[in-house]
Amino acid sequence: MTVRVITHEVRPLGFSYPLEHRETAAGFASRLAAVNGRSLKNLLRDMAIYNRNLDKADEATVRKIAILGSADADRLLRYTPFEQGKQHYQVADEVLPRLSVNRTFFRFCPRCAVDDMARYDGVSHSRPWMRLEWTIAHFRSCERHRVQLTVTSPERIPFAPFDFNQTMRALLPDLNRHSDNAPEADRSPFQSWLRGRIDGCRSDDNWLDDLPLYVAAPFCEALGMSALHPPKFPISKLEACDWALAAETGYEIASGGEPAIRELLDRLTAAQSSTRGFWGLRDTYGYAYGVLQKTASDPAWEKPRNLFREVALKNVPIEPGTDVLGVTATHRKVHTVRTAARDSGMHALSIRRLFKRLGVEEAAERSGKLDHRILVEAESVNSLMAELRDAVTAPAVERMLGVPRMHLNDMVAHGHIKAVGNTDRKNGKRRFSIAEVERVRKLIFDGSVDVIDPTARQMDVSGVRKAATCTIPDVLQMIFSEQLSWKGRMQGRDDYGALLLDADEVTALIRSRGTRVHLTKEEARNFIPGTHDRVINKLIAQGHLDLIEEYSHDARRMLPVVSMESIAAFVADYVALGELCQRTGLHHKRVRATLKLAGILPELVPEAVGAFFYRREAVDGFEAANHDAWEYDQETALKALRKLKAANPSRSQRSVQTQPSGYG
Repeated sequence: MTVRVITHEVRPLGFSYPLEHRETAAGFASRLAAVNGRSLKNLLRDMAIYNRNLDKADEATVRKIAILGSADADRLLRYTPFEQGKQHYQVADEVLPRLSVNRTFFRFCPRCAVDDMARYDGVSHSRPWMRLEWTIAHFRSCERHRVQLTVTSPERIPFAPFDFNQTMRALLPDLNRHSDNAPEADRSPFQSWLRGRIDGCRSDDNWLDDLPLYVAAPFCEALGMSALHPPKFPISKLEACDWALAAETGYEIASGGEPAIRELLDRLTAAQSSTRGFWGLRDTYGYAYGVLQKTASDPAWEKPRNLFREVALKNVPIEPGTDVLGVTATHRKVHTVRTAARDSGMHALSIRRLFKRLGVEEAAERSGKLDHRILVEAESVNSLMAELRDAVTAPAVERMLGVPRMHLNDMVAHGHIKAVGNTDRKNGKRRFSIAEVERVRKLIFDGSVDVIDPTARQMDVSGVRKAATCTIPDVLQMIFSEQLSWKGRMQGRDDYGALLLDADEVTALIRSRGTRVHLTKEEARNFIPGTHDRVINKLIAQGHLDLIEEYSHDARRMLPVVSMESIAAFVADYVALGELCQRTGLHHKRVRATLKLAGILPELVPEAVGAFFYRREAVDGFEAANHDAWEYDQETALKALRKLKAANPSRSQRSVQTQPSGYG
């Protein structure tokens, strides 16, 4: 049996329109059919062209359509989307996601269609032409007319492209109404960039332009969704205008490069830090993170995926072993109060206070932040967590060393033993590493000799302190600073109570120390002329003098004393009214009147410090400039004071109100 194949020679049709820029093959074929009085289905049948071949943008079929319409086949092929694998379409030199190419419907700009009607001749429904942008889901507005695109529902025949011009034929009666009612839209930098990419334009300055378009365009929309909406917002409720706004927002951020994207991710992290519940990555970074999860196996998404992963590992407390966008987290980079407490074995409140001492202000008990939302870089506390895990409390140290609590407290206060992580709170809240406890034990007995039967003057620390009439810190300082030439240890023991010291040696060292340097309040009163006890107390309260503690060998205890440095600094800056009265032999009212006429007012007044004090520099300058500075004539002084009061009554009134009857 012989099969005869009938071939049909393809020739240009009698009527056709010029091929427009970015016009698709299916749209061009539909327009070509309409201008020749046919439907697309009938034209393809007459030309022996399979519907399915045009629907799939078969190259040979597209070239036949180009011949029929006397068009440039390469141009027609360039702007016709065709399948590339199962997940993508290619148009021009760009690859788009499969679902971003609309094959069962299209959007169109009614104002563009009105312009086409006026621009072309011929059958009315053949005049509008199909733009590539109307078939790509990422285009939602007309750049030329600044209106939103209108959605259509053309008749769809399985395995065949929709007939664009036949669909427009049904819309023509209401086209002007659609044009007038089209919602306005703002200028779209995202769509301009998308159109430029399709036309082959790229920029080295745009972070997106080294990504394939099927990655860059959806990433912009996803990033905008995360920026505008909560993480669990139902996207099914969004309309085209919402997606358009998300695309614009995401493009603005992504085109700014890594700094802009990191800023957004940091903002999303900060927003999540004020919430409750499990801290999940999808709940933190929203829709964009979900898109990156779905594309975790595609190497083309590696650039945004790596950026999100890096930020997430740095800012979110991810447990080791967690899959983060296709990569398993091998170690922790961020600790929270909760994870640190779990890893160290300490109470969460203790960890919170520890973080506060480390400078984490959010760890303050009244900050309002929950334990699992307070973050600390793991690297900065990993060694501390390891120490805390094996650390012991202060009562445990007391038992291990056999040291009394008071002695341990003094060891901590003077730095002889270091608490882990500055956990230096009292009442058993401190923790110490085992290594630190053993280090202290070694220092205590360093250089000691075994003693079986100690003499009467070979005593433990408490006995030596009493015998030498000194403080515990004095004895501890001698032990840890190696000042003692002899130390003993009760044979067979290594506890603190087994340490023996020579009471005579300790006593000699105590008595060899110098005399007291600073002054008691009574001594300070005599050192600063014109003052008394009440003035000294007020000067201390106001911060002009410093009150410290110094050991007194006479009293055999620590005494509160006034720092000699602060006294010297105060005397250098101020002179008391009483001192000036003593020096000049004048009544205090005459001294004050003389200084007031010279323009020198008291710097400190009795209401604050209990006496008048003047700047010494001002008084010394007045005396140096006037050899008869303290020559006082009552009549002349009173006249000058009256003139001063008349010239500035408010100031004089204030001065009078602050003058007491005495100078203290």
